[in-house]
Amino acid sequence: MPISTAVTVSPLYPIRYRPSARLPLVSLSPRPLPLYRLPSAASPTTAGRQPPAFACAHHKYYHWTTRRTAPIRFSNLLPVDPPPSPPPPSIMSTTDASQMSLDTYTFPHSRLRRRLTSPDRTPLVLIACGSFSPITFLHLRMFEMAADYARFNTQFEVVGAYLSCVGDAYKKTGLVKAEHRVNMCSLAVQGSSWIGVDPWEALHEEYLETAKVLDHFNREINENLGGVYVGDSGERKPARIALLAGADLIQTMSTPGVWAERDIDYILRNFGAFIVERTGTDIDEALSALQSWKDNIWVIQQLVQNDISSTKVRLFLRRDMSIRYLVPEPVVQYIEENGLFDEDGAASTGSSSGNAGAGDAEVEGKGKGRVGGTTGPVGGMAGESKGVSGMVGGDGQGVGSGGAGNPPAG
Repeated sequence: MPISTAVTVSPLYPIRYRPSARLPLVSLSPRPLPLYRLPSAASPTTAGRQPPAFACAHHKYYHWTTRRTAPIRFSNLLPVDPPPSPPPPSIMSTTDASQMSLDTYTFPHSRLRRRLTSPDRTPLVLIACGSFSPITFLHLRMFEMAADYARFNTQFEVVGAYLSCVGDAYKKTGLVKAEHRVNMCSLAVQGSSWIGVDPWEALHEEYLETAKVLDHFNREINENLGGVYVGDSGERKPARIALLAGADLIQTMSTPGVWAERDIDYILRNFGAFIVERTGTDIDEALSALQSWKDNIWVIQQLVQNDISSTKVRLFLRRDMSIRYLVPEPVVQYIEENGLFDEDGAASTGSSSGNAGAGDAEVEGKGKGRVGGTTGPVGGMAGESKGVSGMVGGDGQGVGSGGAGNPPAG
């Protein structure tokens, strides 16, 4: 009698006997038969009596097997070819920035907490302006470090935070289109309950100074939304809008000729800045020229040193190296799906002659331009702060520019 090594139970799921469960098969009539039911007297639990046969389903026919050793159990049947899993959904589950425009823009405030938990504190909203090309884990860690610092060392209570991407009018090597950068930022914070992304700055065709961006947040939060509630009395407090940036930003503010004095005064006097220390930046030297606004500058020490920068991430991508665990996984997938940063300058909105080449060391003044650096990356952590002084190329020659610049976030 032939021994079968495989029996089809369903036309879609072929299954195979384990070697220990091979049983001889006896073909019966091809006509459909009812399932065999054991008589009560032939119960497997009855001592000395075992059922003589078992039935296996095959499409609409049934084949009987003569019992020799042990009954066939479904645990003895192994799947050969499981059905393929459905394709994963698109990584872009948030609103696509390519579908946004200033005409349809509405201020995103779903993650902005509208009520204080401590009525004696002042509500604080942190704003990080930058290139974010691409956003890294250090950009996100800056918010958490600033929130901890504000909670333990100030009378502020953080009620919200925003990422604001510079627009396409800001020319920089490695800067992909604004819609991609907004999308990557949205993916990076999609699991956060208090960090949001505002596309307002990125939607403008012209370059916007940082002061104008901060004015925009002050207007939307304190004028249009009416500030933040204090308890259940209906009383409201205006939120303090503050710039969140890296130590390299303060260093550029203290560099003569990079920022206009009136712009430094306007930002630090009306808004203030939370500054995260960074390796390689002498924060004390940078603050020495800004003593007039020292009460509105809060310096945050990095207890765990983190030196990730967008410049380094782009360098890894150009060398075809992995960037996982340097940037959020959804951002990695978005970069791969859209072929961003495949080549130096590819998918970029263009670069200016004042860029510093391999170092991407662009520092922008708060007057009307940027300074092309010559000593390696200056941006890298926090954000761009836009300027109003002339743009200086990497060779130190003035190049003249109508727009202001930011020390880019990486």
